[in-house]
Amino acid sequence: MKKVLLALVAILISSLAIFYFLPSSSKPADANVVFQDASGKKLTEKDFNGKPTVYYAWASWCPDCQQELPILNTLKEKYADKVEFVGVAMISQKEPIENGKKYLKENSLSLNYYSDVDSSFQKYHEIKEIPTLIFTDKNGKIVNKSAGILPQEEIEAYIKEIL
Repeated sequence: MKKVLLALVAILISSLAIFYFLPSSSKPADANVVFQDASGKKLTEKDFNGKPTVYYAWASWCPDCQQELPILNTLKEKYADKVEFVGVAMISQKEPIENGKKYLKENSLSLNYYSDVDSSFQKYHEIKEIPTLIFTDKNGKIVNKSAGILPQEEIEAYIKEIL
């Protein structure tokens, strides 16, 4: 019983530490954050203003991302008419653009694919861990941000907050 209690306390402390170190959620959408879609077209965060948006930072090699992507795919289908889902692949030598597109196709995921080719998304939002979810209202203001994998119920609760 003591081990279980200690484990719960450790989880609580870890969760609080993660929350404490996450940057302020008052940042607005930024026109300097550039995404590249699968066809090579460049967009900015401001292009998604007007509709609540769920941004998710991920990489195809990330096991937690692989676990969370099907959940996001399900929620995208459920909220497609109300919420924009913007998947932002963290591009690096370990994650070239082709890997993310290929992963989504091979796993029959209909999620939007954008790449953070210049790392502006990662830098602006101070993303240090993937997956990271960022929930913005229709004006582009960040309402919630969460690093690490979340259960579907928690993601859906955050979505309801931005509607």
